[in-house]
Amino acid sequence: MNIFKQFAKSLYSPKSISMFRFQGIGKTILYVFLLTLLATLPMAIYMSTGISGLLKGLDSTLQEDLPDFKIEEGTLIAETAEPLEFKKDDLFIVFDPTGAFTASEIENKQNGIGLLKNEFVYAVAGQSQSYDYSMLNMTLTKEDLSQYSSQFENVLPIVLSVVIVMLYLFTAASKFIEITFLAIVSILFKNSLKRNVNFKQLWVMSAYAVTLATVFFFIMEFLQVSVPSGIFVNWFVNLIMLYLALKEIPAARKK
Repeated sequence: MNIFKQFAKSLYSPKSISMFRFQGIGKTILYVFLLTLLATLPMAIYMSTGISGLLKGLDSTLQEDLPDFKIEEGTLIAETAEPLEFKKDDLFIVFDPTGAFTASEIENKQNGIGLLKNEFVYAVAGQSQSYDYSMLNMTLTKEDLSQYSSQFENVLPIVLSVVIVMLYLFTAASKFIEITFLAIVSILFKNSLKRNVNFKQLWVMSAYAVTLATVFFFIMEFLQVSVPSGIFVNWFVNLIMLYLALKEIPAARKK
């Protein structure tokens, strides 16, 4: 059976998962890497489009909308008495030398940039990062920031490629750890069910048992739907699928 048919069967058939235990470990590792690609795809797409949009929005706002300013000794200084807010498509941009806005308010914008009084904040799909101006150890003007933004936009494809590869490798490592831990836990299941299965076979079955949960969270991330207690949902589905697959294996004969 090819790997794509195995993928389809693993979504709904514990009996098929139980039969996959006899296959080689190499094919199973390849399957895990394909699952990792699926799990990484939504974040990679939203991150790429989000960061590209952030840079374009920041660049146009710097040139067209913001007053002259400078960042000196860790503080944003500008001749404005109140915060300025702009919206570029789905991107919110806040310019606030007054200290009225906080980093959490930028995160609530889902996709946003904040030039705040003491820090720079950006948010992509509700996930934010902030950097204190004190880390600069230099004076930065509006013209300097506009120039750096344009230069960074030129190397953005390279930067995104490196970040996505790192994201994929990190996700792959997490997936292998998840499967190994699931295989260890499943030893309790196979002992209680009295199934004659070795650890290699448990690991292979665990790799296929995580398919349903992986696809579910792939869909939720693409739809940008938050799943309450997602880690518990993930483990519950994985354990149920593996338990049902173990039940499909004939019980060991008594001597």
